[in-house]
Amino acid sequence: MRDLSAAMWTIRNRQESARILRTTTSLLRCFLFFDICYMVAGIAMIMVGMTSEYYDRDRMLLVGGFFGSFASISSACNCLASHGLRTWRRGFLVPWLIFYLVLLCFLVMLLAHSLYFQNLQLKQVFLFFICVAMFSTWRHMHRQFLLMLHPRPEQVVVDVEAVVRDYLSTASPSSSTAAKDLPPKYEEVADMPPQYDPNTMGGAAQPALPARQ
Repeated sequence: MRDLSAAMWTIRNRQESARILRTTTSLLRCFLFFDICYMVAGIAMIMVGMTSEYYDRDRMLLVGGFFGSFASISSACNCLASHGLRTWRRGFLVPWLIFYLVLLCFLVMLLAHSLYFQNLQLKQVFLFFICVAMFSTWRHMHRQFLLMLHPRPEQVVVDVEAVVRDYLSTASPSSSTAAKDLPPKYEEVADMPPQYDPNTMGGAAQPALPARQ
């Protein structure tokens, strides 16, 4: 039972590692998609600020430059993290962890400043959910960083019932011996029993019953 428990624990760890790897890949793809959106928004704001006179030009250029710079740094960190997952080298995840940790600290400080100096508003609730989502994502990436200390998990589907069945069959030789001593099935018998023949059975006369008085 101890060996069986160790085997089940190993299977569970492999499945958990594979699940974390799949989730990390999906998160990085999602972040890359948002980086593209931020880049497009930043370029659009800069073009509007340079060509239109109906908006605050300096403010549009400042916000557009901020979006463009953020998208550039974030996409670089996400690309490095994706390369680290493909090559299984966790050093490429360090820029992502540092950049988004700084961003998380900035968002928490912004939320605390807003709650301290302002009344409760809808933007503060939205900022709170952003901080929670960012913290959950950073914690998951940190788990991925620690997971990469071990070899890369294999993407396999393990049949737990088959593993338990094979282990029990090898662990208990008495059960396999008993299974071999069982009588053969009817389909496996080579010499079939004789069939009923009415010609041979018809000649046998049945004893007459004594008549009742």
